[in-house]
Amino acid sequence: MFTLNSIYRPITAQPFLNDESYTELQPCEALKPYICCFWVTQKPHSGLTSTEMKDKLVIPDTCMDIIFNINMDKNELEGLFAGISDTTFMDKAKNVSPLMSCFAIRFYSWAVPLFSDESMKYVFNSFVDVETYFTNLKHDLHGILTGNLLIPDTVDKVEKYLLKRIDSGRQNNNVMNAVYKVLKSKGTSNISELAGFTAVSQRQLERLFLEYVGVSPKKLSGLIRYQYLWQDIMLDRKFNIQDAVCKYGYTDQAHLLNDFRKYHTMSLMDARRFAYKTR
Repeated sequence: MFTLNSIYRPITAQPFLNDESYTELQPCEALKPYICCFWVTQKPHSGLTSTEMKDKLVIPDTCMDIIFNINMDKNELEGLFAGISDTTFMDKAKNVSPLMSCFAIRFYSWAVPLFSDESMKYVFNSFVDVETYFTNLKHDLHGILTGNLLIPDTVDKVEKYLLKRIDSGRQNNNVMNAVYKVLKSKGTSNISELAGFTAVSQRQLERLFLEYVGVSPKKLSGLIRYQYLWQDIMLDRKFNIQDAVCKYGYTDQAHLLNDFRKYHTMSLMDARRFAYKTR
């Protein structure tokens, strides 16, 4: 597996958030090329304070999530799969059952086919039952997730299961080479450059991306560029918008700001202010 995680890791709209309503856990080394993180609620929502239960902004992160909502009292498990998305929305805390806790797996989008039983052709902006793409996954993990284990023990058991589930034969090297090029260029490579880099025709590359990633090369490049820009905004203390215009291939400052707002649904300054609320 290409170790693309060494050059790219997306961040959320609130990258400093770490409380009992949302905690990210790093996967073991063997799973890091495939999984960005596990994310969990540390206890049922009924045990969270009003501060912890605030609405959360969900932005495009180029990942796909398997989300398990767990009702320990009833020994019930709901499994959902969120495909790669280009939309931002507010996750409303009031819509969550107070008896539920959550355990989720955030995959890099290009790694999902190695675990899935289906093509990624229809995953774009989808939110469906997990068994639509992962046969028996909910059944196989039911005992682990409803077993009232400590979170580290749950993660360990889920990791062992996922390691056995990897099907390396489902990886497409042309797609992975193109994704590598997209990441190294920080989303600025066009389809012609990607086709030249992979020695695959543009039409063939479009088809392969739809099957293995769920979006076109152009769409993925746009999302990657947005993510790299957002990381610069949040993590680079010397961030300069004019430098970013040049770095990411925008025509001018207005182009950058409009593109950022398209994905983030708020201005650059408002986005930064919102993110720092949880620091």
